[in-house]
Amino acid sequence: MGKKNPDNLDALLHSWSELPAPTQRLGAPVWQRIEACGASLSWAAGAVDWLREIDARIARPQVMAALVVVALLLGAGLAEMRTRSAVARVDAEMSARYLAMLDSAGR
Repeated sequence: MGKKNPDNLDALLHSWSELPAPTQRLGAPVWQRIEACGASLSWAAGAVDWLREIDARIARPQVMAALVVVALLLGAGLAEMRTRSAVARVDAEMSARYLAMLDSAGR
């Protein structure tokens, strides 16, 4: 097997606690560039960003499950309405035929 490294990297990283101080000079140019890019976005880029945001909100399991349930309920409701309409039409036809049969039998 290989030799162990005498410099224990984990111990060195845990012992290092010096953090660089944030500078104000870095923040201003970064925000200026961000604002400049945001202002120069075309309407198409804005639409793409909007669609990405919508996609990020919808692409969650809870939202997808809710959309599936709503689609199933909507489909079942539309099927019920269509079936009732067809049944009412057939019922009206049968009633008209029955009345026509009674009318022709009475003469």
